[in-house]
Amino acid sequence: MPNSDTSKRDTTADKALSAGKDAASKAAAEAVDHAEQAAADAAQATDQSYEELRAQVETLKQDLVGLADAARSAGAQTARQAYGGARRASRKAAAAAEDGYDFAGERLDDAFTEAEDFVRERPAVAMGLAASAGFLLAMSLLRR
Repeated sequence: MPNSDTSKRDTTADKALSAGKDAASKAAAEAVDHAEQAAADAAQATDQSYEELRAQVETLKQDLVGLADAARSAGAQTARQAYGGARRASRKAAAAAEDGYDFAGERLDDAFTEAEDFVRERPAVAMGLAASAGFLLAMSLLRR
């Protein structure tokens, strides 16, 4: 009977070995399934992260375009204001110069009128002053 015990043991051992192999195969298959699922989840997370990053970059681009437009608009407005200020200042300067020119013309006319009146009232003094001025002018020109 010793054979019978050995054969039972062999059969039990074979069954245990077979059950162990099946369990190991099943565990390996489950591990592969879990690994594949983890890889798929990681790929999906990567794709989502990439898409989120891409969306954020697109939003940033749009924000930068908006900011550039706002800066351009502000610059144009500042330039228009500066141009308007310069035009007002130039008009004021032209008006002041015209007023000064008119004032100088009036003063010159007054001076000529006074000179004419002086020459009519005192012709001898006027001739003496003119001769003296001519003499002084000639002397200063000769010394050069």
